Amino acid sequence: MLGIRLNSPSKYVKRFATREQGKKYTLDIQGKLRSAVFQVDGYIIKTGVKCDRLVMVQTSAEPEEAWTQIFVELKGHDAIHGMEQLLATAKNPTFDSFSNRQRKARLVATSFPTNKANPKVEKLKIEFAKLNVDYKNIKSGQTDYL
Repeated sequence: MLGIRLNSPSKYVKRFATREQGKKYTLDIQGKLRSAVFQVDGYIIKTGVKCDRLVMVQTSAEPEEAWTQIFVELKGHDAIHGMEQLLATAKNPTFDSFSNRQRKARLVATSFPTNKANPKVEKLKIEFAKLNVDYKNIKSGQTDYL
């Protein structure tokens, strides 16, 4: 079995937050949906490039189970490295499942490079799109919605 560290037990919540080194990701869930937060870095993936957290939200149970995956990287200033960590995690076969209907990647950072000024950022965004992963930059403390 994988060494999985569940940051919070699966429960029904409307809002929750996860933090690391002064950075905070907040998710506001519309409706009463079951969710859980997992520690990826050092637990689910022990080596290589990976993000900090995985948020799983069950968006339906009937007629079949459906989940939304939200990969979260809590970063200081190196936003491009944070994007690379999120992309590597999204590509990892550990997270492939037919029940994962929506996949999102959220980078929480102090500052972000602009797309036009940095071709690397644009290339990474294209890679997320190829994987059908909704990528978004979020400032620490800003609320994300599902």
